[in-house]
Amino acid sequence: MSFGKRVLLILAAVVVAITSLASQAAQAAGNELERITPAVDPSRPPQDQMVLAVIGDYGGCGADRTCAEEYQVADMVHSWNPAAILTVGDNTYQQGLPAEVVKAQAPYKADIDAGKFFPIMGNHDYGNGCSPESVKPSVDYFKVPAAYVAGFGNGLVDFVNPDANCQTSSGSTMPPIYEKYKNTVTGSTAEWVLTGEHQPLFSSGKAGNNPDRSWVKLPEVDLILAGHDHHAEHIVTEDGYNIAITGNGGAGLTPLFSITPGSKFRDAEHFGAMRLIVTKESLKAEFLSLPGRVDYYFILKKDAQGRAYLAERSDWVDPNPDPGQTPVPNKYTVSFDLAAGNGDGLTYRNYEDGPYLENTVDGRKALDLQKNPFAGANQLYLFVDDAAISGGPYKVKATISYRSPVTGSFSLQYDSATSGSAYQKSASVSIGADQVNQWQTATIEVPDIRFTNRQNGGADLRLSAPANLPLAISAVKIGVVPPAPRVSRVSMDFSGEPDGLNWIPYESGPAHEITIDGRRALQVDKNTFNTGNNLYLGIDDAYISGGPYDATATIEYRSPVTGSFVLQYDSAATGSAYQSTARVQITSQMVDTWQTVALDLPQVMFRNRQNGNADMRIVGANNLPFIIGSMSVELAGGQEKLLKEAKDAVAAAEADPSAAKVQAAEAVIAKLTKGADADALTQRLEVVKTIVQAQDLLTGIASNDLTDSDEIDAAIADLGKVTTIIDQLPADRRGALSESAAAAKRRITEAVTAVLGRPHGGKPAHIARPWLDLLISDTYHRFGEEGLQGRVMRIVAGHATGKEVAAAIEEFLATR
Repeated sequence: MSFGKRVLLILAAVVVAITSLASQAAQAAGNELERITPAVDPSRPPQDQMVLAVIGDYGGCGADRTCAEEYQVADMVHSWNPAAILTVGDNTYQQGLPAEVVKAQAPYKADIDAGKFFPIMGNHDYGNGCSPESVKPSVDYFKVPAAYVAGFGNGLVDFVNPDANCQTSSGSTMPPIYEKYKNTVTGSTAEWVLTGEHQPLFSSGKAGNNPDRSWVKLPEVDLILAGHDHHAEHIVTEDGYNIAITGNGGAGLTPLFSITPGSKFRDAEHFGAMRLIVTKESLKAEFLSLPGRVDYYFILKKDAQGRAYLAERSDWVDPNPDPGQTPVPNKYTVSFDLAAGNGDGLTYRNYEDGPYLENTVDGRKALDLQKNPFAGANQLYLFVDDAAISGGPYKVKATISYRSPVTGSFSLQYDSATSGSAYQKSASVSIGADQVNQWQTATIEVPDIRFTNRQNGGADLRLSAPANLPLAISAVKIGVVPPAPRVSRVSMDFSGEPDGLNWIPYESGPAHEITIDGRRALQVDKNTFNTGNNLYLGIDDAYISGGPYDATATIEYRSPVTGSFVLQYDSAATGSAYQSTARVQITSQMVDTWQTVALDLPQVMFRNRQNGNADMRIVGANNLPFIIGSMSVELAGGQEKLLKEAKDAVAAAEADPSAAKVQAAEAVIAKLTKGADADALTQRLEVVKTIVQAQDLLTGIASNDLTDSDEIDAAIADLGKVTTIIDQLPADRRGALSESAAAAKRRITEAVTAVLGRPHGGKPAHIARPWLDLLISDTYHRFGEEGLQGRVMRIVAGHATGKEVAAAIEEFLATR
């Protein structure tokens, strides 16, 4: 090695040592996050290569749910033999309680004890609060602070955890931990800096984007790790940051919604984890799903300025280019009405090919469309407030008040999700001679509009009147047509399983399950923040989302004291996320007894607007200690829809009987209100059940070889059951069962004949009576009564006497 190269290496080591000492001094002064791993040894180079694992939202064992998947992911991760396991939060469900923590961490206990486990705290680890006390069980168990920095590979990687779960920014106001975080990141000497947070900046998942966590973006950060949404995703932001979401570690999966810009890979169907293979020159991130398949990878490298960039990624084709469930607007109607002098979320502007004048036409204020100087259509550009409706696609109805002095037509041109055109033409409105010089109202249906400001001047859509039709417009209203819900009723019953409705633990809404009067129920605990005891409730978006709907909530409740409560919901009519229903009073006569109340929910929305992403909450006044036994929410017209679904399901089971179709029909019938309709459908389904039972018995007979006496005995017994079922069925419901039973009978008879005909040593075994009866029945049905005894005797010779056969035939014929 030349003298010059030795000098450069020495100088580089000195710089690293000085930087490391400066960083240690900053930590000692309290200006950086606490480093929980040994400091870098400047006399040694960074490790050549290492493997790290990243898991998130995995701790389902804590709440006794999806525990098998948590263990399977842990087994996969351990097979990599990683140097360390990093998490992105929600290590424990549901509330991070001590007992839950122990259960949730069982698959990783050896890693924790070995000091190889580096967790981030998520909202569930914090018990859906933000107090040091709520996260203490996790901090104590893992023996790490809530915020820290950990280094690996002697300066190869720094993992920075600023405890972002409870640290949010607002505009230019940064969270309290920001300066320490910034100093830690900018002072890091590691080759690669990873920042971990629970809630992602951007996500295509259920919780979506969290712009109040954008403060974690610093130029020195090479990769941002996140979870919260229970799926896997790789995102490259507009400003070049790479985000890896690994929320599929074991505690259930959540669906994808609208695709966030920059999303390169998404998977919400498989449990898994991420493997990082790190060298000084590159960082390779691999998304693996169970049992160990690499679904996608990307590789980061550094440019001349030391910024990480996406150097390579695997080919990935989105199997579902638009997995998003129908988007939910903030307002369902936008409009303007010049005659009434009001506007709400919809405006209009002059544009060079869409001029207008505000005039009074036939006594009504209106927009008088002027001649388009560029083309043959007069146009009016319309702008929908992004805060009201944005994105899409949506199905809408546009209602337009118009007047024309001549005949003609007009249409809307809009951004179509189906065609991709920003100027897709709608159906036209024709103006006949009898409509000239009269104010008219027309409604245009648009099936797939997007509000993305793609048209001239940033407009969302425009009205187009061919042949320079001199149209006057006084009012336009655009209303989003809510999607049809997947179901019309959701419920929860603490004596059974929830069906689309569940309670959501939250810091201002604590509760716990109890047993009272021999049944399971939910006791609402005291809210320590104010005098209203809250129970937050969430409706699964896969069941019902959006709105508005008219609905009824039915609550089964009791209370040990007098008092009152209300149900608060998201109202499209008032815009309030906490609109109260009529108040429910609990009198002294009602204390300690189960009561039921039905509450109307007019224009209710389901869009997770309340605390903890809840859809609604029950509020007990003066810290009322109320108890909930069950609850349901049913959309108006729900029973009619359910009845149709149930009838269709039963009809499908009757047309093609199977256990799966029977179960599907039973599930729908169970949601019906008890009564004659439900009883009638249940009776019809009982017939299908017996048919399925007979089919299963015949399938069992067909699958046996029937080569020994035990198999034949079992087959004859099963055939007897089938025959009984067929005899009890109405003739028009027997279908092919009779033919199948006859074929099974013939096969068993042949097997009996074969066994009886085998060579035997000594005295032949005496025939069992069921075998003899079967032979008589089969022979009779094939050949009739004439010569019956002789034919049977030829088969059973040596195994039965003529007298026995004659007596058995006599009994058989007596039953005919």
